Amino acid sequence: MDIDDLKSNWKNLGNESFSEKQLQMMTKVNNHPTLKKLRLKLIIEAGFLTTLLFVYYDGFDGHTKPFWSNSLLIICVLFYITNNVFGYFQIKNPIQGNNILNSIQNQIKTIKCLTLFSAVCAILYAITLLVFFSVSIEFTPSKYMILVGLIITFAVMFYFSFKSWKKRAVHFNKLLNEFEDI
Repeated sequence: MDIDDLKSNWKNLGNESFSEKQLQMMTKVNNHPTLKKLRLKLIIEAGFLTTLLFVYYDGFDGHTKPFWSNSLLIICVLFYITNNVFGYFQIKNPIQGNNILNSIQNQIKTIKCLTLFSAVCAILYAITLLVFFSVSIEFTPSKYMILVGLIITFAVMFYFSFKSWKKRAVHFNKLLNEFEDI
């Protein structure tokens, strides 16, 4: 390829036309890789937790546990799934204002609320799960070690979840600063 071909290709770059359908597919929010990851995470978590709700009573001796622990487990699992679904749809629909600046400002407020609600839901779910499984156990030193291990695992999971939400908030704050500088 000589320099003239290269110049000609450079000039023609970006001149190709796209159909309206192709443009819609390129700009569709559902195709964003982050949303695909969130959707996959949501489906896996909801499937796992729904399965847990169907098998906990027989599989984890729910019939031997107090009624309040069974009720609390069901409520917290449903609350956790509902919060995740709500969060997904809030992130999926970023347009929440009459212009880009308002949408970003509203999205930042939404993400801050979602961060708080997600943390509360996750903590309630973890506490409920620990209470459910430990309510009728006679603890020994090895069982205490397992409990401490579970608490540490949940703490690490909370940290990464919070870090993920914080990353989203930082991203939108950067966008807001860029638009305010214009």
